[in-house]
Amino acid sequence: MRIVIIGGVAAGAKAAAKAKRVNPDLEVIVFQDEAEVAYSACGLPYVIGGTITDQNKLVIRRPEEFAKDGIQVNTGHRVVALDTANRRMMVRNLQDQSEESIAYDRLIVATGALPIVPRAQGIDLDGVLTLRKIGDLARFKSVFDTLRPQKAVIVGAGYIGMELAEAFHELNIETTIVEKFPRILPKFDPEMAQMVHDQLVEQNIELILGDGLSKLQGKNGRVIAVVTESGKILPADLVVIAIGVRPNTELAQAAGIMLGTTGAIAVDTRMETNIPGVFAAGDCAETIDRVAGQPVWMPFGDIANLQGRVAGENAAGGNAHFPGVFGTAIFKVFDLNVAMTGLSEQAARAQGFDPVSVLIRRGDRARYYPGGREVTIKLIADRRDGRLLGAQVIGPGKTDKMIDIAATALLGKLTCHDLENADLAYSPPFSPVLSPMIMAAGALSSRLSGRMD
Repeated sequence: MRIVIIGGVAAGAKAAAKAKRVNPDLEVIVFQDEAEVAYSACGLPYVIGGTITDQNKLVIRRPEEFAKDGIQVNTGHRVVALDTANRRMMVRNLQDQSEESIAYDRLIVATGALPIVPRAQGIDLDGVLTLRKIGDLARFKSVFDTLRPQKAVIVGAGYIGMELAEAFHELNIETTIVEKFPRILPKFDPEMAQMVHDQLVEQNIELILGDGLSKLQGKNGRVIAVVTESGKILPADLVVIAIGVRPNTELAQAAGIMLGTTGAIAVDTRMETNIPGVFAAGDCAETIDRVAGQPVWMPFGDIANLQGRVAGENAAGGNAHFPGVFGTAIFKVFDLNVAMTGLSEQAARAQGFDPVSVLIRRGDRARYYPGGREVTIKLIADRRDGRLLGAQVIGPGKTDKMIDIAATALLGKLTCHDLENADLAYSPPFSPVLSPMIMAAGALSSRLSGRMD
């Protein structure tokens, strides 16, 4: 049996490896239109900022390493058409533009996502970039080497925008962020997002909010300024478009593979599409929000790997299931570690819950132990039964530990009453005698029982 996988970055690479482990007798073929496979796109901003000095370290596995396990990886090959009725596809070799018809028995679509690029005047000028693929690093290097930028404008204040702002700061590039939404990080509640806003301003990152990109001005083919919708003119010799991504579904949709309400490919818990034997995983596929119970699209690297593992196992004849996500995410911006899981208070109310929340600030070690840092925790529960709905943790301290506790509590459908009695590890170098998460859960329990207001 032949399994063909379209795309080989996160979900596709994981699916190939898993399928081969489940059934070593399978023929597994991967088609990837990029030059690299199995790399960590999440590390790209850290290469740009110089934290990671060798971009090759982002590559987890190369085609020749896959070949040792009997997996055929074809880089520089793009699938241009799918015939799901006859289980065939047309593949184009991007080096010589030749095309070949390939048959398959099972198919996994892992085509990922594409950056959203507005149709603005000047969008094709030199110095206007996006950051999505490892190949984009060469374009950044070329701009740094030839244009030697002094002023950068980042259009978009999402995770990538935040990380690039820090990277450019490290390179002594004066940086402005333009965001059409009236505040940064709209998935976070306002008082938590404000902490990140203040950190950016403290680091001399200029924020222009409630204002979008209108056009780009250029001279001799190079960008020289950004013009916003309100008419502001921002001088810039480097512009990064970071307003988000969209699922890469054109190939699938043309082949009759159904899209979901999010615009990504609809799949069941086995990652199978509406067409039997055709699976989808990663940034092109939607899933279920396990708190709200609604379809959701979350193009995160860890989710892509989890989905790819399930798709690979099932394409090989298994019966694995992917139950959905809580939206757990974390990123770093200057001195702050910023994390969330589950629903924000705003999102919980929109989903029909009756949310109640607390916000506390605590140290991440015993107060007398040196090196402790502060974390700010917002914990949200449903007023009706105390069930935990979400958490946001921001600060220079160990927010990853706190958010993982909260995500595990969501997995267990714990109430805040359950969480305040959790048996978490304690020793002065690692935690206060009562974890900040236990303290937040206790405060929320008190609020729910009416002991505090």
